[in-house]
Amino acid sequence: MPPTAAFDSLNTTSKENMRRKIRHALTQKSTSKFPHIDIHAEPFEKPENIVTEFLQNFRNAGGKFMICQKENFVDILHKLILGQRYATILNTNQSISPALTKRGLSYITCIDSHRQVDVALVYADALIARTGSVLFTQKYSLYPSIRNITKDIIIVAFEKNVVLDLKDAFAAQQEKNQGALYDFTEIITPTKPVYEKDEDYSSLDPRFILLLIQ
Repeated sequence: MPPTAAFDSLNTTSKENMRRKIRHALTQKSTSKFPHIDIHAEPFEKPENIVTEFLQNFRNAGGKFMICQKENFVDILHKLILGQRYATILNTNQSISPALTKRGLSYITCIDSHRQVDVALVYADALIARTGSVLFTQKYSLYPSIRNITKDIIIVAFEKNVVLDLKDAFAAQQEKNQGALYDFTEIITPTKPVYEKDEDYSSLDPRFILLLIQ
């Protein structure tokens, strides 16, 4: 009877040794290096004040803003229009119309291809703190886009409409619109001019001036 062959690891090839080690490793249960990660937690820390967070990010992105109360909103808007010498005003929000008429400010409510618009008054549905962006819908405007109207856009918004993230803005829309989103939604973040001292804005890259009502 021939002698029984004994296994000698020294005579096995290096490839076989590697395979044995891999098979051994696959049979072992390894413990996670991060056993306490909460995959449902928010990826970013929530700011102490989302209004302050929005205003800072909005300004850093290139937007301008003015804080006002309901009582002095019309006065600030009036001074802004006179100070900037806006001749033709496009008003897309009917709720502002009585205030403009009372102050003797003429305005139009639709775009006239034969008249150049100096400024547009637009209501914002939500202000997104995380990015400094502004959300618009066609609920308050008949125009497909806030851009391409004129070089200056005056945004009217309430402090209560500041939300942390985009998902919060959409959730608020669904709540107001019986569980559905509006047919048209536009999210715009202001942009600075190519040169910081350059004030030559255009309708393609307008200047956004926010009147935030507390």
